[in-house]
Amino acid sequence: MKRALIASSAMALMLFAGSSQAADQLNSQSSEVMNQSFPELLEAKGPVDTRASGGMSCFVDTPAFDVFTPGACFSVGFAPSTTAVFRITNRPSNFRVIWSDNRCNQNSDTCFLPISFFQTINLSATVLNLSNNTFFTASATANYEGFF
Repeated sequence: MKRALIASSAMALMLFAGSSQAADQLNSQSSEVMNQSFPELLEAKGPVDTRASGGMSCFVDTPAFDVFTPGACFSVGFAPSTTAVFRITNRPSNFRVIWSDNRCNQNSDTCFLPISFFQTINLSATVLNLSNNTFFTASATANYEGFF
């Protein structure tokens, strides 16, 4: 059983490493679509706020004690599906989030998405600081593997 878990984890890590290139492509395509769909991004002529930039953390919900990890999260479980939880870190107090997935709420810094065995979710977001017209982008990748 322990060897199967180690082999499963090693395979998942290899798959996860290959998914970062796909995530980069998705982020560039998402930026173009967001600029067309959300003109306030173009109107916010302010610079990207690098001093107060945040990021994104996530965890894949399991019966264990789950902890947010920055940028990527991974879990193995027996349930065929569960929830991936994404959270914007270091967000401004007056904000709006433009998530790459329309199931996420623009007024919330947390997004809950269903995830199934052997699924990877790449989520990105543009966080608008409505107080000073700046923004930053963040992304994270969740991966869920299953025991058979």
